[in-house]
Amino acid sequence: MHKNQFTQILTLIFFSFIVLMAIRLTLYNFYQDDFSDLTDNEFYASLFMGFRVDMITILTFSSPFILLLLFTIRAKHRAVIATIWAVILNIIFILSFSDVLYYDYIHRHISNEIFNLANDADIITGMAFGSMLYYTLGAILLSAVFLYAVHKIFSHKLDTFIAGKKLIILTLITIAVVFIGIRNNFGGKSFGSSDAYAVNKVSSGNLALNGFFTIYRTAKTTQKHNLLHFDEAIKITQEAMSSHNAPFIDKKYPLLRSYPHKDTPKYNVVIVLLESFGAEHLDGFTHYKELNVTPYFKELSNEGLKFTNFYSNGYRSIFGITSIFTGITIPAGFQYLGKGLELSNLSYLGKVAKENGYSTVSMQAANNRSYRVDAVSALAGFDEYYGAQDMPNVETIDEGREPLTGTYDFNMLDFYHKKLNEMKEPFLGFAFTDSTHSDFHLPSKTYERYPHDLKNYNGSLNAYIYADNSIKRFMDGVKKEPWFDRTIFIFTSDHGSSDALNPIARQYRPDDKPLPSIEHFRIPLIIYAPKIFKPEIIKTIGSHNDIFPTIVDMLGWKADITTMGSSLFDKDIHERFSYFFAGNLIGLVSDDGYIKYNFKNIVETSADENKTHKMKKLLFAVDTAEATLLQKNGWTK
Repeated sequence: MHKNQFTQILTLIFFSFIVLMAIRLTLYNFYQDDFSDLTDNEFYASLFMGFRVDMITILTFSSPFILLLLFTIRAKHRAVIATIWAVILNIIFILSFSDVLYYDYIHRHISNEIFNLANDADIITGMAFGSMLYYTLGAILLSAVFLYAVHKIFSHKLDTFIAGKKLIILTLITIAVVFIGIRNNFGGKSFGSSDAYAVNKVSSGNLALNGFFTIYRTAKTTQKHNLLHFDEAIKITQEAMSSHNAPFIDKKYPLLRSYPHKDTPKYNVVIVLLESFGAEHLDGFTHYKELNVTPYFKELSNEGLKFTNFYSNGYRSIFGITSIFTGITIPAGFQYLGKGLELSNLSYLGKVAKENGYSTVSMQAANNRSYRVDAVSALAGFDEYYGAQDMPNVETIDEGREPLTGTYDFNMLDFYHKKLNEMKEPFLGFAFTDSTHSDFHLPSKTYERYPHDLKNYNGSLNAYIYADNSIKRFMDGVKKEPWFDRTIFIFTSDHGSSDALNPIARQYRPDDKPLPSIEHFRIPLIIYAPKIFKPEIIKTIGSHNDIFPTIVDMLGWKADITTMGSSLFDKDIHERFSYFFAGNLIGLVSDDGYIKYNFKNIVETSADENKTHKMKKLLFAVDTAEATLLQKNGWTK
């Protein structure tokens, strides 16, 4: 069937290149708006970079099998070796294609967070055999066909087996070619993720990289957070965050600030963290055409303090929870809270609340151990924690629509309401919803205004409709409670969500133009207390990291804390910014615009050269300062 062992090996390698390039082109076709800023030349240059990425991926994990097959004569032994090789390649293919589907949620390639997905195994399993069932079955079928074909091909006896001196010479040439292919760089360090950017655009890197490459290249990677000299980084960060209302107080802990006690009423605080409530989709917050999916949320925002320039500090739920509980943007390469970040001394929202006489409760609509939020809540100082298993069903559910994982949002919000009734005032509560997470299972067809799908944009719009209705029912209930008038409600989101102008969404917004990619990080923030705050639209730059110090300042708590955020009510802050982390990128949003950096180049910016330089220096400073202090355990006492 094959002339010799080299032609047999090359057939499988060539096939692997075709598969990975086909997956890349699938990514491009699925999310064309994300790559619309590439010119034709930049598109082809990015594809060439993609070819290099695929070469590194394939040769890195194929080299042992190539060498074994060069010297193995017997067909049955060759078939076994080749089948094992095919299993490895198949894993590469499956993870790379899964990355294309995952891209819809965060608009970048998956990285080492895949090793944390086991914490949401029930959700992943539910999606695999729910909205993505056809993909799952297709992957199983194609995998079986591929493995069978490879075993069959390598079971055949070769026409000629090259041996002797000729084999030695060809093997040496093969080793040299494989080495060069894996290294893919003739000078300096070997080819890395940051080298995949043919031009300094995020879209170029996203097109060139494949999911498997970004996974294994970040598996044990901790970025070197030495973008500036440490002393300079501290100085710049302190200057940006400086305020006479919260002065820095300790040279050993240079970002530790003191918030003095203020004679302020001890208002209750009720936080509701909404799953995947990207601002670009929401009535009252979107810059696109409104779709009337969150009319109550819009009404609520118009009656409260509405923050329109508020951003997430990351792209996954646990990153948002970490930032709210601690005021920290997880540095690239670091673990999140509950997986190692807590090994450094941190400031915790729940603990500070208790020190100031508050009772505390935390809960989520997902299952109890999802992302270890139970343990994370305990770390952060919350006395009580509840998950889906603790919450009775009070929602009206059509037959056959019981939630596959977690519980429906109103079940949790009703439980939240009843639990707050039992708590001693003043209290601080935290609750995290779930129904707007794919798969979009809903309790009733009542909410399915759009053709429902468990995964696509129509499904998410229907989920917003349901979540909005759940929030309304929750608020209608708590407004009747005696503690309502002395309670401050905070509504925000864990992170953004899929593109509001994806191919399905565009039919509802045919005349809208794509917005900068930073829009995927923009989330809502509403501080609602009609007896305490007058309605106001606030354009102050803010992020998850600002919520902790804002609560401290708003309630007049006495606290010495370290956060990479500041009170949103502090008008004395020198320079507002949001510092975020997204896989192999870090970035910053300020009044000057935004930038994204891949630890080699600025890959996206919205500002001119002078403003970009200014933002770059601040980004380098806060990244170096935060990461170094956490590593040295100099973050807080």
